[in-house]
Formats: sequence, C-alpha cells, structure tokens
Amino acid sequence: MDEFLLCHEHVCELSPLIPSANSDNKNGFLGDSNEFLLCDEVWDVSPVPVPSNYSRRPPFDHDDQTQKLYGNNSVQPITKEDFEHSFDTYLRKEMKYMPESGYKDFLESNRFVASCRIKAIQWFIHSQRRFNFYIGTVYNAVNYIDRFICINQCHFRILRLGFIMNAIINVGFVLMKGWNHWMMELLSVASLSIAIKFGETGLPSLHEMQEGLEYCFEAKLIQRMELKIMESLGWELNCVTPHSYVELIAWELNSVIKPYVLDQLTSRLNDDLLASSLDEALLVYRPSVIVMSGLRLVLDDFFPSTRQDYLSQLTSFIPPDQTQNLQTCCETMHQILVRSRKSEASSNPSSPDTVLTKEQVAIREGQVDLSFMEGPDKKSKLKRKRGEEDDHCVMIKKHQKSVN
Repeated sequence: MDEFLLCHEHVCELSPLIPSANSDNKNGFLGDSNEFLLCDEVWDVSPVPVPSNYSRRPPFDHDDQTQKLYGNNSVQPITKEDFEHSFDTYLRKEMKYMPESGYKDFLESNRFVASCRIKAIQWFIHSQRRFNFYIGTVYNAVNYIDRFICINQCHFRILRLGFIMNAIINVGFVLMKGWNHWMMELLSVASLSIAIKFGETGLPSLHEMQEGLEYCFEAKLIQRMELKIMESLGWELNCVTPHSYVELIAWELNSVIKPYVLDQLTSRLNDDLLASSLDEALLVYRPSVIVMSGLRLVLDDFFPSTRQDYLSQLTSFIPPDQTQNLQTCCETMHQILVRSRKSEASSNPSSPDTVLTKEQVAIREGQVDLSFMEGPDKKSKLKRKRGEEDDHCVMIKKHQKSVN
C-alpha cells in the first residue's frame, strides 16, 4: 500500500514562506471568487492549448478499443465498431462514478462547501495551466472531490450547525470542529495528486504543486489523505467524466470537419465543459448528457445552419430516456456560460509591478487527526457515532511567518 502512495520523486519541504500565485495572471471564468489572491488579481483558469507535437496518453484506458483513440494529439484511425464499443462502454459505466442523488441539494444548502468546491476547481485549472497537465486530469480530480464530499456529507453537515465558528484558541493551538478551509485545501491537493499519478508522465513535486494555496501540507499528510480518499471511493478511480467522450466525438467528426476547425471546436468544447463544471447545477446530469449539451452549444456557434447534421449521429447514442434531460441540461449550461463570460468581461485585473503574497500556514502530519472521516466500509460505525460528531476535533498548530 505504501509503495502505491509514494509515487512522487520529491518530498514537500515546508519553508517559512512559500510564494503564492504568480503575478502575471489574466482573466478567469469566475473572477469574483479568487479569494486566494490580493491586489485584485484574477486567475486565468482557461486550459492551455496543447501543442501539435505534444503527446500524452489519457489518464485511464477502459479497454483495448479505447486505447486506439489515443497515442498523440491527432485523432487515430479506428473502426466504426471500435467507436461504438467505446461509447457504449462509457455509457454503461458513467453512472457508477456520479455523486449520489441529493448531492446538488446538499451543496445548495451548504454554501461554505460549495464555495470551497469552486475554489478547488479553479485551482485545478490554474495548476493545469502551470504544468500543462492533460485536461482529463482536472476532470478526474473534480470527480474525486465530488464523490468524496458526497460520501462524507455527515461530517460536512457540522458546518451548518455552526460548530465551525466555535474555534478555541489554547496555547498556540487552534481547535476546529468539522471541516474548514484548510481541510478542503488538503482534499484538493490529495485529489489532484491522485489524478496526476494516474494521468501524467512528469510529476511535479508536492512542494511545487501547492503554489497558490493558503496552506502548505507535509508530504506524509497528503499521502495519508490520498489513502483516505481512495478508501472512501472504494478504489474506483477509473472514472468516466464528460471529457471521456471528447476524443470519441473528435473521431466521429473528423471525417466531416477540417482538422484545424476540429481542433478549435474541441478546444472550445473543453473550455466550456471546464467553465460549467464550476456550477453545481450540472451535477444531476450524466456525463454523456453534459458533453452532448456542450457540443450542441459549440456547434451552434461554429455551424449554426448545419449543427443538427453533425449532432444527430452522436446524439443517437444517448439513451432515449435522457432526451428531456439533454434539452434541460443544454439550457442550464447556456445560462452558466453566459454568466461566466459576463463575469470574465466585467473583471478588471490589475498588473502591479509588485504583488503582495499571502503567507502560507505550514501543516505537518503530527498536527492533524483524520480519524473523524470514515470510509463507506464503516457506515455502521458512523451511524452509532453520528450524535457524537461535535466531539470530533482537529488540532492544528499555526506557524505564522513574516513575508520576506
């Protein structure tokens, strides 16, 4: 087990001050949510275009037929039977990797967790830009976070009762009940770290990866959290996300759309899918429905008069009982993207010569107790202890450092 987790070649060395976000940021999707930054900076959370000579395999290959779709950045020649088999495989598996019903309602009723989720996704996209990660890595990290939060809702509900406001300061320690910002950041770092290990060939150090966060976590603590996540998810990490379908869609359209136009179309589709993932409204829809809704909107812009000709063959793979959901999802995504672009257009980032950085709080393994989170195999134990949740606590010793 330990051998599986210790995949990073570098160990996170906690320095007195870890630099925060870069100063050369541009507009992002949701400029009003970037609480990590100072001086009105806004993260650019749009994905970096992949160079034409860049080669990377997808993070997960569900079967041999799907592997044929990849190998470099161009669409690989496969048979129609391979395409249909891969599409059908994703359709059969996708619901297995969706959060349980009621998760969207939980986020709507707990704005603290919903806000932290948005920040996590923005940080994932920011990291994708910095390290040129495969876009599927971002989707997998988002999937891990959503499923983990959904499984552990009983612990997040403590926040709604107001226990999180009852911090007790004693001899330099801060006692915080339930979940707080640092815990959500730890979940974010561990989720992205898992996704990177599966999907990337070049791994950044944990130290490098944590740039832009309020806290810096020791490597051993991140690895413990990785194990906690994987146990909670039942080791089901080979997830199907909306991005899983993008390469299949590109192959299907490759014969009818010029390559350079298809590259622009798929890039725009990925951008729109990432932007819309920030909103919990789409969590009730299946990944196939989400990607087809995004494709419909993109085709409306690229080929307004012939959109249906390109779309009809692909939508025929969607189960008939999802037809109505496809329509409502498309409308919802359109509204999300309109709001996102308005937010991007109205943002007014500054570019100062000197940018103030937030100090990071170093958190080491011995300062954190993760025992109050239990996996699905301990549900019976959770039920017995649910009335005692307010007794669980986490001890953190803050290391206040001055800015150089």
